[in-house]
Amino acid sequence: MISVLSPAIRPRLRLRTAAVAAAFLLNGVAFGAWAARIPAVQAQTHLDEAGLGFALLAAAVGAVLTMPIGGWLGGRFGTHIVTPLTMLGCGSLLPLVGASWDYASLVATLFVFGISQGTMDVSMNANGLAVERAGAGPIMSRLHATWSIGAFSGALTSAQVAAMGVPVLPEFAVVGAAMAGVGVVLFWAMLPDRHAEGGGRLRLPTGRLALLGALALVGLLAEGSASDWSGVYLRRGLGASEGMAGLAVATFAGAMAVARLAGDRLTVLLGQGLLVSGGGALAAVGLGLALAVPVPEVAILGFGVMGLGLAAVVPTLFRAAGSQPGIPASVGIAAVSTMGYAGGLIGPPIIGTIAHAASLRGALLLVLAMLAILALAARGALTSPSRSAEPVVDP
Repeated sequence: MISVLSPAIRPRLRLRTAAVAAAFLLNGVAFGAWAARIPAVQAQTHLDEAGLGFALLAAAVGAVLTMPIGGWLGGRFGTHIVTPLTMLGCGSLLPLVGASWDYASLVATLFVFGISQGTMDVSMNANGLAVERAGAGPIMSRLHATWSIGAFSGALTSAQVAAMGVPVLPEFAVVGAAMAGVGVVLFWAMLPDRHAEGGGRLRLPTGRLALLGALALVGLLAEGSASDWSGVYLRRGLGASEGMAGLAVATFAGAMAVARLAGDRLTVLLGQGLLVSGGGALAAVGLGLALAVPVPEVAILGFGVMGLGLAAVVPTLFRAAGSQPGIPASVGIAAVSTMGYAGGLIGPPIIGTIAHAASLRGALLLVLAMLAILALAARGALTSPSRSAEPVVDP
């Protein structure tokens, strides 16, 4: 995209870009820290795989129930307001997740945390699209790369902290305080976009949005399976240490971060359909490797390849959802996110239940089959025209 902004406005746009990138970064740090400590929280709350799966379901339920409302709020009041508010909420709730002591307390805290996390996810993605249209050029894949860098950093740090024997609560208190502090700064640093969004309305995913939502469901279910279950798979299935189990999550997130840095350029070179289709196939190869060779080091490599393949799926689908003609970006993203995060809704209990009845390796074979479907269906679903980006001048 060629910038239409005057030189005087460009420094302000760089600030707006940095602000939305900071939101993605801290959101990723919190997620990575949580994902890497799931085995510790499982031990702390004395849950088996089935119980853990249904506890993880609570976060997805909270997110899915509120994403359509979050899209409306972003269109009505501006994502530059909704994003910092939900970031403050996530930062305040994360220590409560770390303090959970049994099934009921973990379900309750994860449900409320999911509400804040899901609404923040919608609003920060919509704000990123607003920054694109303001003249920053294609940045969605890089923003998601920033999220993955945050997730990688959070997971890697958590793995090291876990190896040192530090409890979950103090670590989550530090991460939560950092989120809250950055959230305060974002109130004045993010791009005001409520005029660009025009208010919006609640919208169920139908037609093209439904197709994009189905692909997002598979992509986010696969991401969630790697983030939520890779550590458990290594720890309980392959007998790895807690530190090595956390390293599987970090490798997955790090691989996604590296691949997403090239995602915007690859979208131009390959097109959206081929990029997502090929990525689904590569992710299937990686997961297949992790399941076929029951050696911790090989499994970690496999989850890394899976991260490379999944890297472009979500940012590409969100960009397509937020670029549908006649639909505000936050509303389109919310509609597709609702279906996408339904993957997180159904994934944990299904995987946990199958793992409890048979094995976690067997449960992850279901994810492998869904990745094959993604590889076959993505190219056709991403060929329709979308709304061209229109520059928005920062007031």
